Amino acid sequence: MPKDLRELPKLKDSISYVYLEHAVIEQEDLSIVVRQGRSRVPLPISSLTCLMLGPGINITHAAVRTIAANGCMVVWCGEHGAKFYAMGQGETRNAKNILLQAKCCMDEKLHMRVVRRMYEIRFPKMDCSNMTLQQIRGMEGIRVRSAYQAAAKVHGVSWKKRNGNTLQHEQ
Repeated sequence: MPKDLRELPKLKDSISYVYLEHAVIEQEDLSIVVRQGRSRVPLPISSLTCLMLGPGINITHAAVRTIAANGCMVVWCGEHGAKFYAMGQGETRNAKNILLQAKCCMDEKLHMRVVRRMYEIRFPKMDCSNMTLQQIRGMEGIRVRSAYQAAAKVHGVSWKKRNGNTLQHEQ
């Protein structure tokens, strides 16, 4: 099992999958956790299309319910995915979420409602109800620059500014 499940391999058509064996899969809060021995690794189930379960998997009912609610397909297979035994279909055939996202992106009022709501979730004490998109982006830029400055200070790097895709620092 990989140490960091945020870096998942991609199939040619960009469908993410994870293959697991000899582990226990449980629901923890609103997410899924994979246990192997003393190791507990959160599984980013909402970003997966297919979860392949090999031999030695013990999975709770609550975990299966959460996996299904997140639209992930589950495949029960043999060692190293060599044999196919059964599957549970995720919602990959349903375009409801992508159509809603496209609608929110293309409708200016809906788009701003989403932008403001996402910013309010991240910063609950911030009132951005009357801010423009440019003002919100500016506030985010200030937050990111402050984060770079703090990280540079912690790691002893002399940092001036971010320019495009490169960091400029004093030599």
